[in-house]
Amino acid sequence: MEPGTVVWRETAQSLLRQKWLIMGCIVLGLLGASVFALSQTTRWTASSQLVIGPAVPPALVGKLSDGADKTGPLGMDLPAETQARVMASPTLLAAVVKQLGMPTDDKTIQDLASVTRVKAVTDNAYLVTTDGPTAQKAVDRANAIASIYLAQRNTEAKALLTNLAEQAQARSKTATQQSRSLVSQIDEAVGRGDNQTAAALRDQRVGLATEARQAADDAAAMLKALATVGAGSQLVTPATTDTASSSPIVARDILVGGILGLVLGFGLALLRSHLTPYILTRDQAARATSSPVIAASEGHRRRFWQRSAPELPQYEITALGAEASGALARRELSPRAFAGGGPGALLVVSASPTPNSAGIALAMAEANARDGRETLLVLADIEGTPVLPHLTGHEGLTDLVMEPAATRAIRARKLFRPGTVADLYVLPPGLNHEETAEAVGPSLVPGIVADLPPGYSVVIHGPASVGRHGITPLAAAVDASVLVVQVGLDKEMDVARLTGALQFAGAPVLGVVLIGAASQDETLGIPLNYKPLDSAPPMR
Repeated sequence: MEPGTVVWRETAQSLLRQKWLIMGCIVLGLLGASVFALSQTTRWTASSQLVIGPAVPPALVGKLSDGADKTGPLGMDLPAETQARVMASPTLLAAVVKQLGMPTDDKTIQDLASVTRVKAVTDNAYLVTTDGPTAQKAVDRANAIASIYLAQRNTEAKALLTNLAEQAQARSKTATQQSRSLVSQIDEAVGRGDNQTAAALRDQRVGLATEARQAADDAAAMLKALATVGAGSQLVTPATTDTASSSPIVARDILVGGILGLVLGFGLALLRSHLTPYILTRDQAARATSSPVIAASEGHRRRFWQRSAPELPQYEITALGAEASGALARRELSPRAFAGGGPGALLVVSASPTPNSAGIALAMAEANARDGRETLLVLADIEGTPVLPHLTGHEGLTDLVMEPAATRAIRARKLFRPGTVADLYVLPPGLNHEETAEAVGPSLVPGIVADLPPGYSVVIHGPASVGRHGITPLAAAVDASVLVVQVGLDKEMDVARLTGALQFAGAPVLGVVLIGAASQDETLGIPLNYKPLDSAPPMR
């Protein structure tokens, strides 16, 4: 059976055995929803839509349009979110309260602000939503907010235009007077025969006259633009009592409460039926495998909403593999030739499918090859995540299924591919994806390993043991094994079963690579009364 397969009959029987728990959750949901719905006061919600264009068309306000930015020529075309906040601000709502004849105290304004929501639908379209004790009051409030904001905006724009027009007229008048005062100075300069001064004064007079005309034109344009203020802004969809909605809806809330209670009941029943203790600490991993934790990674723990283990960064996988390989080379953890520095075979496997075990096997093989030993990495997890993408298109293990036994070893050596470091060779999973080839492929590994030339070290990455095949023949091809355990994903019983199976097949577990250890986990990760399997050979 594949991992994650649900046995529906057993699940249904489990739910029936806990029917009272499910019914209790449903009743609790119905009662809670009923109390909540009946305790709420009835309120009505109304919405109005308005469109806000430029406060004044830029083309109608003279030179102001030349320096305009995103806020318009008058600086009043604010961003949509800003205008939405202004419409819902207590300052504007104070005018709404006054217009509707409501009490003008702070509490009334704050209460109205708490039920008013203004959303910028587009850059210039807004949705004003507010609540009221009756449908008519909610409609009046929504329309008043939109209308008052538009009116205040238009009033401010007209006042600003009028002020600017008066300033432009004043500039024009001043420039005209200064231009006239230069006439006598020009005549005096001409009378003295000072033509250079006279020419300079004439140029100055021309500039003042031009400035006066421009200021007069600007003032006229601004006064003309007063009639167009607010032309692009209007209340396009007023709120009406027909579109107002009321809440709470008691029947709907009770129905939702019953559904939530049913879901909660199913969840608690399944959790209670299928909850199996997961490995959460280093000591739990050591106890399940009767082996020490030789490398651990903190963080990256699988959360309950995740279906699979999180993938570690490549640098962290490499560090874990190197640390595990180094731990196996120590005297206290060296029961086999591979760990002691000589040729041997090692199996790297996990109880549950994880994207990290293949990378750890590759890192351990790389560490062994860096020590100067010719190392073969066999990727026997046919259906697993490719650890070396550049080898996915090459023949490999499954392609040897149809090869005669007499030539299989020779053919296998021809399929070895250079690895990521010197002295490292890789046997890819293969291109034959038939079910028979994938099932038989792992059983060919013992023969391939046995026919290798002397001096080779072998690292085999096997498939996850839960719901998968191929572990037993792989275990028969190696001297020892290393388990990759994921905190929160691997069950303690599954890891213990896998450890027993490997021990029976002649591949005892030397250590555990733990992924997802908590930072506050201070356990040692060493089994009680732990002793190495064999006496350790001297270190090289």
